[in-house]
Amino acid sequence: MTEELHYPIDLDQAAIAALLPHRAPLQLLQRVEVLAHDHYTGEACWSADDPVLAGHFPGCAIVPGALLLEAAAQLAGAGLLAGDPIARAIAPGHLGMLTGVRKSWFKRPVLPNERVLFTLKCRRMGEKAVLASATAEVDGQEAATLEFMVSHVPAESLQHLIPAEQLKDLLGS
Repeated sequence: MTEELHYPIDLDQAAIAALLPHRAPLQLLQRVEVLAHDHYTGEACWSADDPVLAGHFPGCAIVPGALLLEAAAQLAGAGLLAGDPIARAIAPGHLGMLTGVRKSWFKRPVLPNERVLFTLKCRRMGEKAVLASATAEVDGQEAATLEFMVSHVPAESLQHLIPAEQLKDLLGS
């Protein structure tokens, strides 16, 4: 029997780190709120002294669109593991991964120290896969719309690519 979930579920950085294998400098979310099994919000902010931003673009730092997409994928992963009964029931030995990008539109640059609010909804495509649709906003202005696939991939399917010890570290076992 699965435990009953009560929404909203609030996750701080430590709770996010307990769910995802990402660590600094690539743990991008500061906060996640699971509103329902398929609906999540999260916040990210990149500081002006972030080394990635120093090179993108020198003298006029802009958060790369790839980092906005990665932050949204991390939101989907944390939200699923915290609040989706189907994802929570997947057997150990699986790793949540960004497995496809359907479309992304970047509507305004995100600058250092701007708080980005992500709103994301998931649609289940199979037992181990969801299609996520997200928006990223800064001060109420839409910065990006993102649509991508997240799947829980069996670790054994990665054994020919990732050394066993590193795979074990990714899975936290």
